[in-house]
Amino acid sequence: MKSSIAVALLAGAMLAQTAFAQTATARQQFELGANAYIKDGANAAIASWLKGSALEGNVQATSQANGLKQIEDFYGKPESFEVLRETQVSERAVTLLAVINFQKGPLYTRFNLYRLQGGGWVTA
Repeated sequence: MKSSIAVALLAGAMLAQTAFAQTATARQQFELGANAYIKDGANAAIASWLKGSALEGNVQATSQANGLKQIEDFYGKPESFEVLRETQVSERAVTLLAVINFQKGPLYTRFNLYRLQGGGWVTA
């Protein structure tokens, strides 16, 4: 009896986690990449931001990590980030204005995000 309750609770937790992943917000999509950038560097950030998008795996798109690395040459490592504004452009599109705070200065950036039919968000 206890094992069947444990299995039911585990299955419920897995379903809830899956449902959450499918309904992630545009802000969460940006934050995943920004946290990856702070923790693991530019390549991890670009991979996270492009995951599931039409540009995932595109060599030109993934080379954007080099631009972030050049910024680090001047401003140092990224320390934190803030979403400054979130604008609902259409039913399925959001634009975020954000700042990534480096050791020696800010980087202002704009992200266009798109909600897929299944509910997940990708960078557009």
